[in-house]
Amino acid sequence: MKLVPQPYKITKLTGFSSQNEIDLFENAPEFSEEEYELFISADRIIARASCDKGFYYAKKTMKQINLLYDKIPCVLIHDKPRFSYRGIMIDCARHMFSIPELKKMISVASDFKFNKLHWHLSDDQGFRLEIEGFPELTEKGSVRKCDEFINCKSDKEYSGYYTKKQIKEIIDFCKDNFIDVIPEFDMPGHQSALLHVFPEFTCTGGDVEVKTKQGIFKDIICAGNDEARKVLEKILDEICELFPYEYIHIGGDEVPKTNWKTCEKCQKIMAENSLSDENALQCFFINKMAEYLENKGKKCIVWNDCLKGEGLSKTLTVQQWQGTAKKTALAANGGQKIIMSHFGAYYVDYPYGMHPLSAAYSFEPRNFRGLNSDGKKNIIGVESPIWTEHINNEDRLEYMCFPRWFAVAETAWSEKQNKSFNDFYSVCGSLCEIYRKEGVNCAPESEWKKKSPLKRLTETIGFFLPKK
Repeated sequence: MKLVPQPYKITKLTGFSSQNEIDLFENAPEFSEEEYELFISADRIIARASCDKGFYYAKKTMKQINLLYDKIPCVLIHDKPRFSYRGIMIDCARHMFSIPELKKMISVASDFKFNKLHWHLSDDQGFRLEIEGFPELTEKGSVRKCDEFINCKSDKEYSGYYTKKQIKEIIDFCKDNFIDVIPEFDMPGHQSALLHVFPEFTCTGGDVEVKTKQGIFKDIICAGNDEARKVLEKILDEICELFPYEYIHIGGDEVPKTNWKTCEKCQKIMAENSLSDENALQCFFINKMAEYLENKGKKCIVWNDCLKGEGLSKTLTVQQWQGTAKKTALAANGGQKIIMSHFGAYYVDYPYGMHPLSAAYSFEPRNFRGLNSDGKKNIIGVESPIWTEHINNEDRLEYMCFPRWFAVAETAWSEKQNKSFNDFYSVCGSLCEIYRKEGVNCAPESEWKKKSPLKRLTETIGFFLPKK
């Protein structure tokens, strides 16, 4: 029997079941919270678990069996996840998506046993989260003049944000699906929308526009500005009140430090704290913000760019996307928790020819070069992002994610020895067809089948060429 993600252990029994729904739920206190057992006999289907979460996953497995098999085979399934962190990320800063669409994406992800939604809500191109203490963040910071992205161009003004009521609606929906929501408030870079409202928080004090295109921009938060820190803390206070889960993501990626080099306030902080360079200053800044959140009972996630400097706190979880490979391995070996979001395997906003389905399936998170046995244990899971500089409609969002998120889900849940790309591929088409009937715009097989090197190169080059 092939399922996605493939269960920990399947024992084949004789015959087929006359039932297609679980008719008895039994408590199994010895199981971990996500572990379950599904016993399908000729006349009964019994689920065993230690809590509601385990029973939920048993129901999800039963749902897929019904979808894939006309006749329900008799089996004993004992299942539990490989990784505790199984994430997807949706970028709603560049382009927003409706609450019904987000619920659809979350619902499909939950069918494949993802348990984290990393929600990217602020960036250079827009501030999308209502903050009652600073209404101008959405009144001004959510508005950009136009779209000048490579694959998304428009002369029209783009604006919008999620109200706290809408955010709570998504949080409640995720709670029902046993998915934790992790908001990202990126800092000190990727903050043009905030700095448009508070230009005095830059090192130069000059005006900052909400950006209309993708890129890395020099205007970042001044690391030596006490007033900026106080405002960031007040924003984080509201974020913590709104999001009930353990993690807050505070970014830390793609931070150009040119202005820090000539800023008196930044250089003063460096001198007072014997910081060797501006990369160390970033670590100092991130550590301070993380300490503030930790005092409020939160754990912090940062992108691996933060490892470029010395002194990053071991209490932070690092999300690896690209670069700093040696430092990431050393950090994991030394006790730092790591989430793997490999750019070439898990960034699904790029074309299938550039980041194919096979790469999403085959990437092995614990084969990261330089990891020792302790380091491998500190890889706590995986996450697949969908960035939306090039995606401005819901059909395209779904097209790029599915079926690649099916592939990521198997790595997130299933033990390495239980995986087979050929077996996965054999049911992938059926799963896509099933979800298309439920209104999900899964990409056709012509997109995700194996392609020649020339075809892949052509698709990749074409993606980066401006569209007429």
